[in-house]
Amino acid sequence: MSLLRSLTLALLLLWHCSFNAVFANSGSYIAGQFAEKEGDFRNASYYYIDLISRGETEREIIKRSIIYSALSGNFEVATAISRKIDDLELNYPVANLVIFAEAIKNKENRKILESFERNKKSFPAIFQNVAEFWILIINDEKDEAFKLINSLSINNKAQLQIVHYNQLLAYVYFNEYEQAKTLYENMDFSNFLFDSESALALLEYFQKDKESKVYESIVKKVRLASDNSYYILALMDRLSNGEEIKSIRISPYKQIAEVFFRWSQSVPLQGKNSINKPFYLSLANYADPTSSFLKFKAATVLFDTENYRLSKEILDNFSKNDLFYMDSIVEKTYAIEQIDSEKTALEYIEKFISDGFKNARLLKTYGSLQRSQRLYKEAIKSYTGAIEAAKRELYTESLWPILFLRGISFERSKDWGLAEADFISALELSPDQPQILNYMGYSLLERKEKLDQAMRMISLAAEKAPDSYHIIDSLGWAYYKSGEFEKALLYLERAMELESTDPIVNDHLGDVLWMLGRKREAQFQWKKSLSFKPEPVDQKNTEDKLLYGLKLR
Repeated sequence: MSLLRSLTLALLLLWHCSFNAVFANSGSYIAGQFAEKEGDFRNASYYYIDLISRGETEREIIKRSIIYSALSGNFEVATAISRKIDDLELNYPVANLVIFAEAIKNKENRKILESFERNKKSFPAIFQNVAEFWILIINDEKDEAFKLINSLSINNKAQLQIVHYNQLLAYVYFNEYEQAKTLYENMDFSNFLFDSESALALLEYFQKDKESKVYESIVKKVRLASDNSYYILALMDRLSNGEEIKSIRISPYKQIAEVFFRWSQSVPLQGKNSINKPFYLSLANYADPTSSFLKFKAATVLFDTENYRLSKEILDNFSKNDLFYMDSIVEKTYAIEQIDSEKTALEYIEKFISDGFKNARLLKTYGSLQRSQRLYKEAIKSYTGAIEAAKRELYTESLWPILFLRGISFERSKDWGLAEADFISALELSPDQPQILNYMGYSLLERKEKLDQAMRMISLAAEKAPDSYHIIDSLGWAYYKSGEFEKALLYLERAMELESTDPIVNDHLGDVLWMLGRKREAQFQWKKSLSFKPEPVDQKNTEDKLLYGLKLR
């Protein structure tokens, strides 16, 4: 019997206990609290389950054990606890949500309806309405479903888009072409994220009229919904050759599961210990494990909460037939980098490149890993390949970042002419982009070239990104270079407020303080800079300043 199976059975047995809640093991409680604060979902789950296995029945502990088990992908335990709560007719909203997700996964219509009725007040109003709309459809109450959706009075644009999007998919599901076309033509879907699979289903549905504005618009939606250019290009080629595509169909169960995804989109991610957004995404992925889109979104948000191993475990399950296969390789590369090393990540992605997987995102990621290891010539080659692929794939949105990164690699290779050309090309594609303006302006400062232009570029970058510490540092450094030390001090102190552990910011502040005659403070900042392990060249310069001050400079 597996450990997980044994644990699940033990949990079910322990629920028959009736003694008062006590902390059976204060160590596990403290460890669980610490894991929560660190955003370590797996260990938080482990310690809270350990408390329950020792007899803990306190409501908050049980709730946390469900949440963190779900976040860890351990739905066997999360559902076991939730079912027992359901059997005892206790009202735990998180348990009800897990039961609801399980019913969607198993396509149990009666159970979906029952659990939703008990749980619908847990949903924000808009998502409650959308879920109820699709539940009515799976229960063969089409007229009631559309009566509900048409009765909604919504002024919020984002919420209205969600309603129209689901209404559109329902028209396609019932093969009501004219209604679907009219709705799409008359509704505003600008800046609305289509789930990739639904976008492809719409593309396939409207392919009978390739000359229509609806079809043209949906083509753009498909491209924006997924970076997986290989898949999209292949599909586009097949459509342009007159082939009829029938690979994806609208599923009411998938749309109910997607409610969790839309709910997650309305919740901000607030640091590595955020739980709401990843919890709703975990439920979405559990409710519809067939969706490549939901699986990928769950993996990325786990990465964003620094749960790299959990993210990688999801990404490990992508196959070559998955819509987001290419994307999963990129994300898995970054996860490997965090778990192991840049070198291991480089070796991982290198295998795919050598096998002929040469789309823009893969080559860009490959180049960035090479650049981080100071393999600048190799990075330039990879970025050049990525630029060619992006043009081939008509994925122009990705061009300016690749040009910018190649420009950095040229600059690091001491080829300023080619670097400047790439920066200018990137700015032509994305004018006023603060990253480009800052890097190019700072480089000009260091080269003592076009100082007025450098100041203008950095000032504009700071205007566009006033909370970016490295841009504010650049602006302070620009004033330092122009001899305006008091102004320089204001901006460098602001940069320190934004990021106090950056070695360059500390070093720059030390230089300004020295020029203002505050030499002890300057030496303190230089020492601080060295404690944050600057690059070897920067380290040597700072060490010299501690020995000799700025007299020799």
